[in-house]
Amino acid sequence: MILIKPALVMLCGLALVACNDSSSNNGNAAAPQTRSQLVNEEGAQCVVDDPRRLVGDGLDAPGKLEVDVSAARGSAALCSSNAEYLVGTGLHDITAPIADTASLAWVNPQQVFSALHSRVYARAFAIASPCNNKRVMFVSIDTGLMSASLRDAVLAEIAADEELNTLYNANNIMLSVTHTHSDPGTGLIGIGNGLAVITNGIVQAISKAQANLLANPEPAGINLSSGELLNANINRSKPAYAQNTQAERNLFLNARNEETQVNKRMVQLELNREDGSAAGLINWFGVHPTVIGPAQKYVSGDVKGYASLGFERLMGTDYRADPATGTFVGAFAQADEGDASPNIAIEEFPYPSPKRGGGENDFDANAISGIKQLARAIELYGTGKVVNGPVDYQFLRIPITNITVDDPVVLASLKHPAELDEAVKKTCDGILGTSFGAGAEDGPGPTQEGLKCSDDPAILEAALNDIETLAGARLEGFPGSWPEDLIPGHILSAAVMCNARDALLFLGDFSCQAEKPVLLPRGGTELPIQLFRVGNLALLGLPWEVTTMSARRIRGLLLEELAPIGVDTVVIAGLVNDYVHYLTTREEYSSQQYEGASTLYGPWTQAAVAQESLQLARAMRSQTPVSEAPAPGDRIDLTLQAGPRELPNPGGPAGTVVTQPPSSITAGEVLDAEFVVGHPGNDLRIQESYVYVEKQLPSGDWLVVEEDRTPELLYEWKPILQAPVALERPLLTSGGTAAVNWTIPANTPTGTYRLRVEGKSLGLIALEAQPYQAISNTFTIIGTESVCP
Repeated sequence: MILIKPALVMLCGLALVACNDSSSNNGNAAAPQTRSQLVNEEGAQCVVDDPRRLVGDGLDAPGKLEVDVSAARGSAALCSSNAEYLVGTGLHDITAPIADTASLAWVNPQQVFSALHSRVYARAFAIASPCNNKRVMFVSIDTGLMSASLRDAVLAEIAADEELNTLYNANNIMLSVTHTHSDPGTGLIGIGNGLAVITNGIVQAISKAQANLLANPEPAGINLSSGELLNANINRSKPAYAQNTQAERNLFLNARNEETQVNKRMVQLELNREDGSAAGLINWFGVHPTVIGPAQKYVSGDVKGYASLGFERLMGTDYRADPATGTFVGAFAQADEGDASPNIAIEEFPYPSPKRGGGENDFDANAISGIKQLARAIELYGTGKVVNGPVDYQFLRIPITNITVDDPVVLASLKHPAELDEAVKKTCDGILGTSFGAGAEDGPGPTQEGLKCSDDPAILEAALNDIETLAGARLEGFPGSWPEDLIPGHILSAAVMCNARDALLFLGDFSCQAEKPVLLPRGGTELPIQLFRVGNLALLGLPWEVTTMSARRIRGLLLEELAPIGVDTVVIAGLVNDYVHYLTTREEYSSQQYEGASTLYGPWTQAAVAQESLQLARAMRSQTPVSEAPAPGDRIDLTLQAGPRELPNPGGPAGTVVTQPPSSITAGEVLDAEFVVGHPGNDLRIQESYVYVEKQLPSGDWLVVEEDRTPELLYEWKPILQAPVALERPLLTSGGTAAVNWTIPANTPTGTYRLRVEGKSLGLIALEAQPYQAISNTFTIIGTESVCP
């Protein structure tokens, strides 16, 4: 039983440290940073001791790290002993419209956002090596998908910036998304303010990181730590994983002799100033941010966002800091999450049960999963070794639809049984399979997984009605999907049948798709892959969601190639620079689960990607660039468009308080209030907040103590008439109110507080939106003896 009772949680709280695996010191730790660098040490201890970490205790047992970091060998290469870097960090709000939008990751127009759970950010890290005069810019972005259009827009802005264009281009900028499923991103049909907000935010974060680097010319140190995080992710595609050979699966057993079916390794880079102060942190752990489910209306950074905001709070991050002064930036970035789910109780409580994440509901489970990642990062903080070596990068666009796997090293590494072999192993044009419509266990669709060409034709025929419904309801607005005139049922009916591939020749060559009954053409012909090196860490950026075993195979090949030059840790970062669905092994593909059906370019895609990634590693080892940076495209208009006009609200003008908070409330309780407000699309409040909690100081002034970036302070737009589907940019909307819901931290001190709500409202005849402010009555919070939130 994964759910545990609150009483049991409290009893286990004091024993928590013993219930978790200890920090891992990998390599010889030299001058590690200390826990004292945490601004809020007491708060950090509260996180480490949080009883919610015990949810799912015993689900996993300790195993071994995914790669053997002792495999790295000494090197006399240039900069091998270098331990001095220049670093800069920057972050910027990218919260796109929170009302009348929908998630690109869930692809469900019936999901209409109308509320904010937590703001989302772009977090940028500039790292340069004076030793070899190379630099990289890694950006972790709290959004669902990276697209070619978004990356092109960012690169065009960088190329137009005189302070950035001589230093950064496509070769040394890596754009990595966390894959939160609860961000509106660039809009369901790619229009509106989303693209502008996210592009501008990424560019601002990059600009701030570079300015911060320039303002800190003193050499900085970087530490690398890693260790296991248990009971935080499970394999959601076990039938596919089980297709991998038993011998290979046996390489990854835990202390109970059980298969470790997802990567449990957390890897962490810690950037430190010369004076010992912390500049930033990049944490990689592979898990889907899918706790806030497709039925929810809240924009959210999900579990990655929760952990990032939590670490930044402990470090006193100033989200409006001057770039020169800088502030701590903490990114919980994405790794190989292709088949890894945070919904650890989903087998006992299948979707749509609110308990699938181990909590009582989505928000409870979000906190549980986020705290586990945050607490493990705190435990690892300062335990690692000093990073040594150069900064380096390689970038390549690969012809993904026409790759023949012929590299002898890659061919020798393949594990598939003889019945899945082919004399010529090649890729072809991208297409989704019929089981794509089934979705994954975190949010299933209307069809079923495992549909293969070997099935009875009647089974495939029976799926057609569901697929046609899916095409109309979920795929019509999917970026890169067929034009509307190619969506009719008879086209899909032909496409789904395995013997109809010849009928699709006018759309491409799908001859390599093996077991996959084809459904919907998707994906580009050239894709970016990228390899960064920061000392002994190598980071491979791929545009796929990479399954656990796929990542293990690629990671092993790269480590073997790069170990002679001092690399001992390889991270596979999925969802980087573009998005083309999943990357499964040949064996996993054969079962045609959701992930296999979403492996676009056929069963040999993983081997082809391994081959091209190995080419990057060889080029890095030999110091031979494989390509010039592609020329940036034209800049696009990133001007924010006006929001909708609003019908008069019977409750009064915007700024009217509808429901006052109670006059007195105890810390730890939930406070509610309601205000007449304007449509959120009329003021996105970028770098600001829709609602502020303020505390009165002895001087009579008011101090902001909480903003809507935190998951504990919810802001919900409640229109009189809710749009039935996501519209992105409605021209007219009914009036509405905002419900404010604040779960008051238990350690909030006694005092006098108030709520302040801000925004803009656009009436029926006004030329432009008008600002408003609403201030609640004051209320008293009665503090408790709790030292933890």
